[in-house]
Amino acid sequence: MRIEGSVRSNLIAAVASARRWRGRRVHKDTVDHWQRLLDYGRSVHRQPCGEAVDELVAELEAELAHTKVS
Repeated sequence: MRIEGSVRSNLIAAVASARRWRGRRVHKDTVDHWQRLLDYGRSVHRQPCGEAVDELVAELEAELAHTKVS
């Protein structure tokens, strides 16, 4: 997966987008992207010099729990 910008900024954008779409149907490709971003955020969090993204990962996970896939 290629990330443009920091993992943190991508997670912030994904959380904001997921909140805007909450309760509405979201295209499967978008949800798949968010899932890959979550996986990547988890792997970065585990690295010793990784960005502090654990709270954002948790926020995006919570938003995805309310996402309807179209």
